[in-house]
Amino acid sequence: MSRMKRNEMENSHAAHTLPRQGPKQGSAPDKRQSSRTRISTAIVAVMTAAALVLSPFAGTGQALTASASAANQASALAPFVNPKIQNYEQIEYAIKHNLVQPLNTVVKKDGYQLTLKGLIADKYELIILFTAQTDSKRAFTDSGPQWHDLQLTDAVTGKVISGRKMNDAIVQGVSPAKQNNIMHGAAVIRLTTPLTTAPKKVAGEFVLTSLLSSELKQLEAVEAQMSAEAQKAFAANPKTTSFKTSPALQKKYDALKGKIKKSPPLKVAFEINPKVWEQKSQMLSPEETLDVAGHKIKINLELTPLTTIITLSSDEGLFKDKEFLKTFNPDHYPALMVESGNGKYTEQLGRNDYSNTDKEMKIVTESHFQLDQPKSIRIDFMNVMKKTVSQQVVVDLSNQ
Repeated sequence: MSRMKRNEMENSHAAHTLPRQGPKQGSAPDKRQSSRTRISTAIVAVMTAAALVLSPFAGTGQALTASASAANQASALAPFVNPKIQNYEQIEYAIKHNLVQPLNTVVKKDGYQLTLKGLIADKYELIILFTAQTDSKRAFTDSGPQWHDLQLTDAVTGKVISGRKMNDAIVQGVSPAKQNNIMHGAAVIRLTTPLTTAPKKVAGEFVLTSLLSSELKQLEAVEAQMSAEAQKAFAANPKTTSFKTSPALQKKYDALKGKIKKSPPLKVAFEINPKVWEQKSQMLSPEETLDVAGHKIKINLELTPLTTIITLSSDEGLFKDKEFLKTFNPDHYPALMVESGNGKYTEQLGRNDYSNTDKEMKIVTESHFQLDQPKSIRIDFMNVMKKTVSQQVVVDLSNQ
């Protein structure tokens, strides 16, 4: 049983990463996620150093025998450790701990080439690293409403692992400087219902989106104008909760969006080494409960190398009560904090996925700390809008 304590409440907290959304009528467009800058020399140096000791899936990292040299591994994986690529911290952590299964699956069709570079996985999450290339006059896009997408299925059973629904599989990428027709990307699949048994082989169908390079520049300029409009409107009235883009600007935006071209389905298949799935999980049952309006809610934790699963439970059937959830959800967002021995907590920014039954709520959050052997973890239950913490639960891992 973990030793528990309650820390002093904090009045401020870092911003949280939430699921992405495309620009909508009535709201300012999100900033594009793609970057046209090269990965920094510092990151490449770190990755090269990591690769010198990399032997994928050996020892505690449960690695596979590397088919390429350490130098080749560094060269292949360095572009994916980029802040403009989703889950880049997880990717860097997975490389550090030898959790990347190397892939070299290539498909070419109608002027597109897709190369799978690596797989990172546990029963709650899969990350497929890939590089794509198309005609030099075109540029890969990465903004709504037409996203890149992926459908992944078990190649043996035919069962769909991820469909084409929004956020079912999030596919994003970044282009090197002056090479918008090339993209280094990551496809992230979050599994609220865990895959306890690794598929022997999976089949994927990628669809990528692009524009002519000149059209992409126009689109970025229009998005910048839309953002400036929104900022001006909110500056004039900080209490405004919605914003309507001017009709002329919206018309330009919609016209450019209509020119986005989808690639033909790019079909790939690869076998999964079962050791990718054989990652130890750690179960924790804190003694302290979460107190909500007089209700005591039990907390259970499962730590895996790539995810942290927080399960909140109550015999009162609270999680079927819509009125309770209206109060609970906005006021008790769980922020995961990690302390590595220096007394300071670092927040694990990332997306949370929720599911619930009558008696429990399960929150699956991306993380990248378990194999670093932290001293303790802390869950801050907080109101994100007000940036206030209502309760903190600390779990001492030093004796685990």
